[in-house]
Order: sequence, then C-alpha cells, then structure tokens
Amino acid sequence: MWEILYGKSVSYNLEFGSQLQIEICRNNLRPTIIENTPQCYINLMKKCWERDPINRPSATKVCEIFAEWLIDESILLELTKSDELLRNYVESTHNIQTYSDDIYKSKLISYTTSLYQ
Repeated sequence: MWEILYGKSVSYNLEFGSQLQIEICRNNLRPTIIENTPQCYINLMKKCWERDPINRPSATKVCEIFAEWLIDESILLELTKSDELLRNYVESTHNIQTYSDDIYKSKLISYTTSLYQ
C-alpha cells in the first residue's frame, strides 16, 4: 500500500537480504509514513502491516474498504486534499538508493530460531 500511494519503492538504506528481512520480521521495521497522508489510508496501511497475518485484512476486505471510501464524502474530501500535497512531495524526493545485488521479487525466507530471539 505504501508503494501504491507514494508511487515509488520503499528504501530502508539497507541492502535487500537477511539483515533487512530480520529488521522487518523481528524488529517490525516499516516505511516512514509521509506527512499529509490521509488518516484513513494510514489506518488501513497499518492494519496491512500487522505482524500476525491473522490480523491483516484480506485483499477482498481491502477492496471493500476502498469501495466504502468512494461513497463517504468526508473520506473523499480527505483523499482529495492530500493528493496534491503528496504528489508534490513524491516528485521532489524520487531518488531511491538501490544495490546491484538486490532482489525485488518474492522469495522463500529461511527462518531460523534466531530470527525471533
């Protein structure tokens, strides 16, 4: 959801690999939420970031929530107001640190007992 809203990849200043995986899984590392992000979107994004997958909304539920937003005038106003501010921010900060060995696709993570220690 973060990448969809801001239109760019998340950058943690860490190479994609074991250390980043540990930071995300063990230390609950999450991307920084940019100022002027609509509160409704923040709330939903944080639900999607829940550590326990059971507590995360399904894709179907996320679509239902988006559909509800389309008929809620106060949410539409909030989304519209933040859109231009976020667009200006994203355009001014489009530089992303990348590493040559990064793998930007899903892959199996080999979990060990040390991951959650």
